[in-house]
Amino acid sequence: MRTTPAVLAAAAATVTLLGTCVTPATALAVADPPQPPIHITGKVIRGGADGRPHQLICPAPFNAYSGGFTVRAGKDGRLIQEPADLLESRPNDNANGWIVAVRKGQYVEPQHPRPYSDRTPTRIEPADLVIHVVCTQDMPTHGM
Repeated sequence: MRTTPAVLAAAAATVTLLGTCVTPATALAVADPPQPPIHITGKVIRGGADGRPHQLICPAPFNAYSGGFTVRAGKDGRLIQEPADLLESRPNDNANGWIVAVRKGQYVEPQHPRPYSDRTPTRIEPADLVIHVVCTQDMPTHGM
């Protein structure tokens, strides 16, 4: 088979046509790769282990993939021996954050004990709560 100018022109046109069809799709796939999951630790919620729901929201455009919590005693307290009572740990209704409701107490020592007392009274208060959430772009948990 002989290579003629017409055959070369047809081949060049085909390559150019295919190149314009493939390049935009490839460019879109490379331009917006999914971000890796991120772990977010919320601020300490003083007395947050009170049994009421508290939530931590993912930054847009991320969705909540999983979550959890940490319970800890405050500055002048110590955790009670009984385990925490987990009431709720789930994604919120929009799947863009994580809701936690947990009950855990702590013994709190008074900062200024009563004078002439051989025993300082302690009181029980809710422990502090920290919420954790793992956020992702490609696997929302909505509807779980």
